[in-house]
Amino acid sequence: MSFYMDSDKGNVRKNNEDSFLFEKYEKLNILILADGMGGHEDGEIASKMAVDFVMNFIKSNYKFYTDFNRLLVDAFCKSNEFIYDANLKKLSKNAPDIEKMGTTLETLLVVKDMLYFAHVGDSRIYLKDKSNLKQITKDHSLVEYLYSNGAITKDEADNFEQKNSILRAIGVEQVVEVDTGKIKLSDGDILVVCSDGLTNELSDIEISNILDLDIDSEKLVKFIIETVKKKTAKDNVTVGIYKYKEVI
Repeated sequence: MSFYMDSDKGNVRKNNEDSFLFEKYEKLNILILADGMGGHEDGEIASKMAVDFVMNFIKSNYKFYTDFNRLLVDAFCKSNEFIYDANLKKLSKNAPDIEKMGTTLETLLVVKDMLYFAHVGDSRIYLKDKSNLKQITKDHSLVEYLYSNGAITKDEADNFEQKNSILRAIGVEQVVEVDTGKIKLSDGDILVVCSDGLTNELSDIEISNILDLDIDSEKLVKFIIETVKKKTAKDNVTVGIYKYKEVI
């Protein structure tokens, strides 16, 4: 087993609004990623608030839960309340039409051979087994909503102008709906968590091919980021990889 995360602001953005944390804590392996949004560095603030809050909540409270998906939902919902309240304080001091800060949020919790995950926004979690790469989260975005409902074609979705328009985020509304799941892992499985700075640049096939390289998680993450930066890299890019019982 090994896991690693890293981030880069890309080739265009002046600051990095992505935040991440990863840690082995007692019996838990934790990876958290957030891609912030909002005016004048607020996205950076929101993403940092979210990952810090969720990490602290998990570490402080996991022993009180028998259902780790419930743990993640509570962590996400309380993080949402925390950032939403910060927005209310900001709005009370400024013009009412000021842009709210918010963030996507992904958390992977691996305990023994079980993955528990939670998801809000359009950052993604993938699972690659011995043959296939599968996206195990569904984007909470306008383009995904239109495509899933047959309003646009795959080609139209790939070239959609409002790809950054998301329908669900942490901190924007008083209540947030959280997607969760759990998967039993097998030897050789690879988990990937990433911001859309990766998936807007590399196809799933390209990502899968890179994951086939016989190198450890840290080298894989750095290679993926380097590959993205050789392209336009208009957005921040953050990648985390967890290899289950790897043999290298």
